Amino acid sequence: MSELHRVPNLPPAAPLPPPEMNPQSPAPALWLDGTSAVMTQLRSQIRRVAPYFRTALLTGERGSGEEAAARILHQFSPLRDRPFVILTSAEAERLLGRPDAHSVMASKGMFYLPRPERIPRSAQNALLHLVRKYGSQAPRIVAFAERGLRPLVSANNFSGDLADCLGALRIVIPPLRDRREDVPHLLTQILEGMASQAGATPPQLSPDLLETARRLPWPGNLPQLYATAEGLFQRGAFTGSKSVLESFDLEAVLGSAPPPSQHHRRETRMMRLQDVVQEHIRSVLLACNGNKLRTAEVLGISRSTLYRMLDASARPDPESLLPTRMDRAG
Repeated sequence: MSELHRVPNLPPAAPLPPPEMNPQSPAPALWLDGTSAVMTQLRSQIRRVAPYFRTALLTGERGSGEEAAARILHQFSPLRDRPFVILTSAEAERLLGRPDAHSVMASKGMFYLPRPERIPRSAQNALLHLVRKYGSQAPRIVAFAERGLRPLVSANNFSGDLADCLGALRIVIPPLRDRREDVPHLLTQILEGMASQAGATPPQLSPDLLETARRLPWPGNLPQLYATAEGLFQRGAFTGSKSVLESFDLEAVLGSAPPPSQHHRRETRMMRLQDVVQEHIRSVLLACNGNKLRTAEVLGISRSTLYRMLDASARPDPESLLPTRMDRAG
């Protein structure tokens, strides 16, 4: 188990709007656990900078563990005993609406901005003022922006001065597909946590299922993995604790299929290649919350190609998934 797991009383991650972490998700340290090189490097960076940093910028794909990283940065900082505040637009207005706004804000330990473009400019200026006025005793400020803050500044949605301040320390959170060797461990640990909360025995996962999970691209990152674990846990409860879940169960959960009967559990699933392609497209579309532009980007095809393949009457050639000249041109 990683060193991060030995932090006492690490608080659970608070829920954010989809596709952020599930409200019942495990403690933040689990999301950053694993033996992959990228996570070993990330944990090392967090341990190194957490005692000293004042502001930080997290970048990467949403749902990769950004809130967990922010919480662990806070837990290792000198202000760990002060509150961790997720600064949404509503929370910013609530804090700034008080007559003692600055003293109240100064009493916090960290402000985490999961969607900095939604924070009112007045709140951004107040945060910058806190950093400049209180120095090392000011609350830590951590923002998450998938592609960095400069695009938000260019769109006039974020303070350039605060962006410069936050950009002094940049931490990149790798997507789940870049740490696939961690997936079997994460899936197992999540299921054990669910079983512990429910007072049940965690379902057994076959080596084939774990290897299949390791190979998946997980475009929905950690929220998708957690939702998949929930589905596997339900299937385990349906089939009984002595049953071993296999790749078919994982495929069924990802495809939102109902649990098979015990009689048909070990039947080989035969599908035409074009049906596999269609099912994969639907799975990616679901993981992207119906966002067709994002789905096309994940699949590496153009939107027009995606629309054709989603057409119920279309029978796509598998070669159409290969990037065309138009796709490569953007």
